Amino acid sequence: MPYVAYQNVRAFLSAGDSQSLSTGTYNILYATTFNASNTTQLKRIKRIGQELDYYIQTGPKSASISTTVIPVTGAGFNQFTGFLALTGDFTSGSYIQVPNYRFDKCFLKSFSFSAEPWKPIFVDMQFDSYGLATGDGINSYAGQDFPTGAQTGIVSPLRGTSITFTTTNFTQTINQYENLNFSVEVDRAPNFEIGNEYTTKVSVAKITKSLQVNGISNIDWLSDYQPNTSVTGTITMADGNSFSVIGVLSSQTSSVDNNGVAKGGLQIVEEMI
Repeated sequence: MPYVAYQNVRAFLSAGDSQSLSTGTYNILYATTFNASNTTQLKRIKRIGQELDYYIQTGPKSASISTTVIPVTGAGFNQFTGFLALTGDFTSGSYIQVPNYRFDKCFLKSFSFSAEPWKPIFVDMQFDSYGLATGDGINSYAGQDFPTGAQTGIVSPLRGTSITFTTTNFTQTINQYENLNFSVEVDRAPNFEIGNEYTTKVSVAKITKSLQVNGISNIDWLSDYQPNTSVTGTITMADGNSFSVIGVLSSQTSSVDNNGVAKGGLQIVEEMI
């Protein structure tokens, strides 16, 4: 089989509990990196009088997929919200395909990105796959054109992007800050039944979201609120799409640099069990 150049490789990600291949914009991973591995837990058995050793399977098969992608947004679609929707509880999960390899029962383990002016947003995602990995090689995929209108909000992700903080007796929207970091960690528990080689269900144990905003030019000091006070941080992008973190104020900082510029920062952490 000949080598396949990177510009002729395209990865696809299905929606939650969807097992049919779709080549729509929502399902395309515009990846800069893509890594996949498939492992089986084996135990080596030495047999007396035999030259060859014997191996038995001692645990479930599993696969891990990690990728860095450029999410696209535009009129009528937003991959941000599509990716975040995969943090939920599903029966069969998603599948990831790099024609002609396919990984079944994929569940999102982590999602994170950083945003700063004049740089495209790169999203890092990691999946655990508990299904059967199939395929016979990577094939060239034609039609690599970027979708019309998908460039909205990519060139300068912070321009036109606002963040609103809401808590008890306090609401403020900020438009001046240096960068933000957003991450989601999903702890899942695979459930196996006796006699089955693959998991029958993967349950969500805990979801942890974190929003950190740095270089805030002007915001009221929030740390006077009690530790259990809920704080909502809503990020509204230039195309009108938004997502929120509803958690507690984990930390808040304020400093003055050598140029006499006062800057602040804060972090909100949300845990769902």
